[in-house]
Amino acid sequence: MMRGLIITLLCIVAGCATWIAQPLRAQIRTVPRSLLDSLDNPVTAAGSEAMRFERQCIDAGRILEEETPRSFTFRWQNRGERTLTVTRVQTTCGCARPAFGKSPVAVNAWGEISVTYNPKGHSGVFHRKIFVYTQLSNTQPTAVLELKGEVIPAGAATAGAYPFAMGNLRLKRQCIRFDGTCARTERIECLNSSGLPVRITANRQLLPPGIEVACEPEEIAPGATADIVVRFDPAGRRTTSHSRCAVLLEGIAVPPGQRTLYIGIGHADNEK
Repeated sequence: MMRGLIITLLCIVAGCATWIAQPLRAQIRTVPRSLLDSLDNPVTAAGSEAMRFERQCIDAGRILEEETPRSFTFRWQNRGERTLTVTRVQTTCGCARPAFGKSPVAVNAWGEISVTYNPKGHSGVFHRKIFVYTQLSNTQPTAVLELKGEVIPAGAATAGAYPFAMGNLRLKRQCIRFDGTCARTERIECLNSSGLPVRITANRQLLPPGIEVACEPEEIAPGATADIVVRFDPAGRRTTSHSRCAVLLEGIAVPPGQRTLYIGIGHADNEK
């Protein structure tokens, strides 16, 4: 009798499990590929040809993750027969924030849509869609724009190769030594890890005799590298004794103690 009761209970439990699973299975649906494509590449509104863009895809190139957000502008002209008003702009990711003018754009006049991309936390290749809506339709975009590029992970290009930081300027080394007996030139490779160009010079008033410092090129583009060139000429020195001097770099928004190169003249074992 006990055995029969156990079998009956097991059958009830199995039946309940089957009954519960049925609505769960019913809720799981495979999204058709055609629906995904329509969301990513929707049909544009009737009359959308009136909105003519200079370019509908911008390649941002390589962006460092630690860079400040960068803005990109899409210019367009109203080639239709009536004014066009941008009502809203949507992007496929919150990392790309749009901005646009809400005033009507007259026939043959120009308008702009800007997109600011924040690379923080978005390392890797990116491809963002921007959907532009006008009074032509509230459900179908008048234009679909694209912003693509690649975000280099924070520290990937700097930690190992450029271990010395002077604000957003990263250097392969911070110290140089000359033997003091012959003219010589040393170079320090550096990287601009900011989102803006920087112009690097040396404070000439503090340069010791016989030392010249320049940056080649003097202006470093965002994400680009350059050489800080240090030239030593013993003929310009006033003494032949061992010395150690500091070179203060200009163009970097950090305190002087954080933008200093150190130059030793003479043999290292003579240092006290």
